[in-house]
Amino acid sequence: MTDALDGVRDHYRATGLTERLKAALTTFEPEDQQLTPPQLATLDQFHTRGLAATVDLARLAGITADMSVLDVGSGIGGPARFLAATYGCQVIGVDLSETFIDAARYLTERTGQSAQVSFETASALELPFDDNRYSTSRCCSTWR
Repeated sequence: MTDALDGVRDHYRATGLTERLKAALTTFEPEDQQLTPPQLATLDQFHTRGLAATVDLARLAGITADMSVLDVGSGIGGPARFLAATYGCQVIGVDLSETFIDAARYLTERTGQSAQVSFETASALELPFDDNRYSTSRCCSTWR
């Protein structure tokens, strides 16, 4: 299984991703200006139907402010930031790609959501949480 995971990591290894995001965003916004999740939506919703899919799936999942949401395969964190901003919930994103996690943390800092949204590098096959920390009773089969 390690060879397969290494292959996936290699596939998603985007060298200099955070630096490229910083450069692109300074073209539109000064570095010290806080961005909002809707401003980033065309950039950070890496899945079919983009933000519209995130909105629909969140509604189906019944996300509320008192929830702690786990976003497995979080990429650079667009859905996680959207959920936190829209519903007021806490969100932890996990992704196999360290590069994506670094970019997600940078974008989360830029939106001022670091107290509400966090990211960890981890495999979906070996999540670093207690077995009962997250309930699957209201989850969607996939965000992507």
